[in-house]
Amino acid sequence: MFNPSKKNLFLAIFLISFIALMSAYFIEYVLGYQPCNLCLYERIPYFLAILILLANFKYNKLEKYFILFLIIIFFIATLLSLYHLGIEQGLIEESLLCNLEKGANIIDKDEILKQLQQKN
Repeated sequence: MFNPSKKNLFLAIFLISFIALMSAYFIEYVLGYQPCNLCLYERIPYFLAILILLANFKYNKLEKYFILFLIIIFFIATLLSLYHLGIEQGLIEESLLCNLEKGANIIDKDEILKQLQQKN
């Protein structure tokens, strides 16, 4: 049975977090898609995970606390992602969190979908 070491697991979490952030910035700045506020909020857990993992390399004795922080962070990130998905699928009413401050020309999710289709 596959039994990864903690070091390999931490490295995998670090790489996944880094790739997720780089993908988000690529989509925003290179492809030109304007993210909503929830999209921006969903990046925060990945930043925190990277910071926690870097701190773990320096303060290895606090590893149990860092693991607990990672679990809490990714649990909250999962809830935020599910909430965002619910808004995108129309299951949940849009809130002020998903309102675009910068992109005043994009009013609702239908216009965002039209913009995405035009980019292809």
